[in-house]
Amino acid sequence: MKIVKSLLIISLVMLLTSCSKSPITVYTNGKIYTLDGKNTIVEAMAVQSGKILETGRNDDIKKKFEGNEIIDLKGKPVLPGFIDMEGSLIEFGKNLNFINFINAKSINEIKKVISEKSKEKKEGSWIVGFAMNEMNFPESELLAMDKSILDSAAKNYNVYVLNLTGDMAWCNTKMLQTLQITELTPNPNDGEIEKGENGKLTGLLYDNAVNLIRDKSPEISREDLYQSVKAASLELAKYGITEVHDRTVNRESIGLLKQLIDSSALSVKVYGVLSVGDETFEEYLQKGIEKNYKDHLTVRSVSIDYDGALNLQAASMKDGYLKDSKNAGLYATTEEVESNLKKALDKNFQFCIKTVGDKAVNDNLNSIEKIFRDKKQDNARIIFEYVEFIQPADIKRMSEFGIIPSVRPEVTIGNIEGGIKDLIPESNALNLGLWNSMLQSAGRITAGSNFPYSNIISPIALIHLLVNRQPLDTAIKNLPGANQRLTVLDAVKSMTVFAAYAGFEEEMKGTLEKDKYADFVVLSDDIFTVPVQDIIKIKVIRTVLNGKTVFAQM
Repeated sequence: MKIVKSLLIISLVMLLTSCSKSPITVYTNGKIYTLDGKNTIVEAMAVQSGKILETGRNDDIKKKFEGNEIIDLKGKPVLPGFIDMEGSLIEFGKNLNFINFINAKSINEIKKVISEKSKEKKEGSWIVGFAMNEMNFPESELLAMDKSILDSAAKNYNVYVLNLTGDMAWCNTKMLQTLQITELTPNPNDGEIEKGENGKLTGLLYDNAVNLIRDKSPEISREDLYQSVKAASLELAKYGITEVHDRTVNRESIGLLKQLIDSSALSVKVYGVLSVGDETFEEYLQKGIEKNYKDHLTVRSVSIDYDGALNLQAASMKDGYLKDSKNAGLYATTEEVESNLKKALDKNFQFCIKTVGDKAVNDNLNSIEKIFRDKKQDNARIIFEYVEFIQPADIKRMSEFGIIPSVRPEVTIGNIEGGIKDLIPESNALNLGLWNSMLQSAGRITAGSNFPYSNIISPIALIHLLVNRQPLDTAIKNLPGANQRLTVLDAVKSMTVFAAYAGFEEEMKGTLEKDKYADFVVLSDDIFTVPVQDIIKIKVIRTVLNGKTVFAQM
């Protein structure tokens, strides 16, 4: 009787244990690029509780996990999920409610769209456009831009349009009135309220003057923002993005992200990058880094902008510009960088520095060398973001300090295509986009899109640019720097293996191996075998996050 009772107890325990385990999903008949140390390719993968149980041959995996859910990949290639090193999920969510002018080619087109939008709204409400790319417009139209054009489209509405980089706002008269901007309003520090030759407002705001709009913008309700960010994360999943390094997180957005995560409503992971000068960073310095909140959110990094975009002549360049620029001043001082770098390192925070120009790179290497001389750092993984120009001698120095270069391939190609020889001396132009040199020296390189302030979001498009070093929509002969192209494997790693390392997450993601998160994408075609010029044609047909399909088009 005691034996029977013991057996019943054992059986009950086994039953309860088996019930507590989540189901196993087996993916078969795929071409799964694990991107492990040997670049192993397998046919099948078993997933449970958000992680990879095992990978291997079809027969072996199916036999071992017989009776579980089977998903036939039908020979399609599989890669680890893409990690975008530069984006803003919250801002992307907000922008879903705005007009995207990324493809606009004329002032009349913008005017027409705004006029149509006004018919959907009540008078006095806000009409917002963003991502207007000045490169798409003839110079004559740019010179003619003023408030009267927007007045004719929607006179009784608060209208403004942001450019692609977010440092110029074009307003109508009512918007200026709402902002209480007049001819007597002083320019803010590092900003300009433009006036014409007659002393009248043109409606154009530059640099920090754009913040005058942000300060007066009506608040989006928490519920509306929740729904917008939820939709935005799903939109990112359609591109195969499983994680974004978000440089715009703060106390409020972190709270919103946790609310979405708690409700299982977030279709992407976030690696939070705080901002120097924001009180949220000071708060986190006190309480410490936050790792992997419910398998979706990490906050352990902080960033600072040292310089700005080349097209605004705000990049810090060793040999300067061919013409003087009012924007050439730095966004941060060396003292600010060094002070905050020390604070970050003391609390185990990763430090990211926006260094567009070659002088910016050199200045910050000098600061890091100075600080490391006093306190050796073996695993700081400092990131130099937006690296466009770098002196060959500094490439080696970057490697010596373990610095990870992060690039914006779209901007680099745009600068090459846009004729930078008219902007900077040839001595500087030769140091643009030295991707392969940085990779060979540092051992890794990462890439980001800067969505929503960019032409593209797709990691496939970024990989295409890194591999082909050509614009997406055309082929240009004799484009300089052909030897700086990346191989397909290294370009893919820039948004998987290398990106995971850049977030101290190489033990959890970046490759498809046992015990790592089941974050992966299924592609329409094999990125490693199609002609490189056809990479851009590849589609994401399934995105899986923590073992759960968040997007499928199979």
